[in-house]
Amino acid sequence: MKKAAILLCLFAVFLASCTHTNTSGSDENLPSLITLTCNPDYTYEPCQDVQFDEHDEIRMIMGAIENAELIPGNLNYGAQYKMSITNTDDSVTKYDFSIGTDPEMNALLVDGIDTTTGYSIPLEDANQIRSLIERRTN
Repeated sequence: MKKAAILLCLFAVFLASCTHTNTSGSDENLPSLITLTCNPDYTYEPCQDVQFDEHDEIRMIMGAIENAELIPGNLNYGAQYKMSITNTDDSVTKYDFSIGTDPEMNALLVDGIDTTTGYSIPLEDANQIRSLIERRTN
């Protein structure tokens, strides 16, 4: 009985760690808007607010979020942006998001509600998002 309870707990922890947004499927599952709002407390690099409303841009950003890897342990970070993802049902999912301009650095995505849960966005995906931000802000 104890083994079953332990296995059930481990399974629940595993499922909880896999709860970031699933973007597989058609465009109808994609959010309608992604907004990056500069955090006024983050002064390390210049920042501009940016919105993404085109399907290809949203699909790429959501793919990067899906590829993100859970970061274990406690997080100590400064958020460059507040990310808001407006879903098709008008609900909003919020994250803290730091990407910077260094093409050798991964991006950081932190759950806006549970700031102890963070994800590392791989370098290739982070650089694609940097390019999108650059295109939209220049």
